[in-house]
Amino acid sequence: MGETKSPASFRFAGFTLDLSRAALLDGSGGEIALRPKSFDVLRHMVANSGRLVTREELLAAVWPGLFVADDSVTGCIAEIRRALQDDGRLLRTLPKRGYLLEAKVIQEQAAPEQAKASEEIPPLGRQAPGEAPAHPLPPVDRPSLVVLPFANLSGDPEQEYFADGMTEELTTALSRVRWFFVIARNSAFTYKGRPVDVRQIGRELGVGYALEGTVRKAGGRVRITVQLIETETGHHVWAERFEDTLEDIFALQDRVAEAVAGAVEPSLQAAEIGRSATKPTENLDAYDLYLRGLSRAYRMMREDSDAALSLFCQAIALDPNFALAKANSVAYRVVRKTQGWSGPDEWEEGAAWARELLGLDQDDPSVLRLAALAIAHLGHDYAAGVRAAERALRRNSGSAQVLLSCAWVYVYACQPEVAIPLFERAMRLSPHDPEIAFMLSGIAMAYLVAGDFEAALHWADRSVQRAPNWASGHRILVGALVLSGREAEAQEAAATMQSITSQERSLEDVIPPLRDKEIRVRYIAALRSAGVPG
Repeated sequence: MGETKSPASFRFAGFTLDLSRAALLDGSGGEIALRPKSFDVLRHMVANSGRLVTREELLAAVWPGLFVADDSVTGCIAEIRRALQDDGRLLRTLPKRGYLLEAKVIQEQAAPEQAKASEEIPPLGRQAPGEAPAHPLPPVDRPSLVVLPFANLSGDPEQEYFADGMTEELTTALSRVRWFFVIARNSAFTYKGRPVDVRQIGRELGVGYALEGTVRKAGGRVRITVQLIETETGHHVWAERFEDTLEDIFALQDRVAEAVAGAVEPSLQAAEIGRSATKPTENLDAYDLYLRGLSRAYRMMREDSDAALSLFCQAIALDPNFALAKANSVAYRVVRKTQGWSGPDEWEEGAAWARELLGLDQDDPSVLRLAALAIAHLGHDYAAGVRAAERALRRNSGSAQVLLSCAWVYVYACQPEVAIPLFERAMRLSPHDPEIAFMLSGIAMAYLVAGDFEAALHWADRSVQRAPNWASGHRILVGALVLSGREAEAQEAAATMQSITSQERSLEDVIPPLRDKEIRVRYIAALRSAGVPG
């Protein structure tokens, strides 16, 4: 029997899905913009045309081993429909069942010269003198990655400098994020121009992740694509595309480097969570316990919340000097307090640990941002929180998570004019962040403190839609409705909140500890007038 060949492209409904170029083409051959994950969803749907595909199947196929929000699939489906100009009849949604692509699909094989070229790629392990190390390096004790030389797709050899410069900028930017290890530029460039599999690179450099990219310049514009790959399995963890004018090449490099640095951090963290979850509990060390705690923390359910805090504390018991685990433990107590799931003993311990962390000679922005959040919220020490937030921002203002925590500190300190730009920047850097609900409710609260109730309504509604179990978003929505004179809608929103969330503490306990007591009193009164208990 002959070997089955994988298709190079699919033709359906007047479109072509070109797998070799990872592009969706219209009838004239023009490329239709589509984000990488949306492309992967469409590819799976086309390959399974005429068959019901469940949401769970799409999650397993496109985000293997990762915990992602349910609306990730919904967002990709919506983008695909826009690209196909489909009104829902081509790519159908079957409520509570999944999705169905109703189209005749024609598979096309690669041209002979393409097949021959792929056969000429040298086998893994073949090296020339002066190239990458011949023997695999041992893995480091923290998440690690290499930024591979970006490919120049401009067709102009003179533009190689731009692609190389982008690689250097990203290597420098990512190396500032202290919680993971980045291979130096010189080692990465030994792979320039070589068709080497990322799994081989992972073995040779001892890294868990590879960041690949391409640069295309034409007509005064540049398009840059980046993708993060887990080297052990070859799975894609994160990808994004940037496009802009070329008015200032170096300024554009800086912007993309900052955006990628901010987006890669939570993506790496999510991938590490997925990897640790597959390990047997009895063999986990402190770092694995910490990651397992993170994986439970994002689920916003009481049972998971209790488990997350327990896992953080177990990690700290194994290594009392594990500052990042202790910082996550104290900051997560803020979440639990906001949800009404904890009491004074837990808050006091969290505030004490936050003071301990801030008393250390500690310059890790990830620790600083969490300790700042906890000392302001649990300890009501706004000045200490702001000082720690300023230190964290000086160390890494390109991290969406640093921006998020520091923005909340400024909300507590009643400085919405500082908080709002930080929230906006965090959402630009990481629009699919696992903590997106905290960003949305945070900017809503900042606008409420500022007295802009319409803006608060807009962002609170988005928070509720993205994370219906996050009580803070519901409360801000109710409060903003009351304060804008929409009492009937506020009562409906309050009833909805009570049907979804549970609150075991009084409003005095769960409402953010705002420095301006008058704003806080007015907010609590608004909630009570709408029927929120407590």
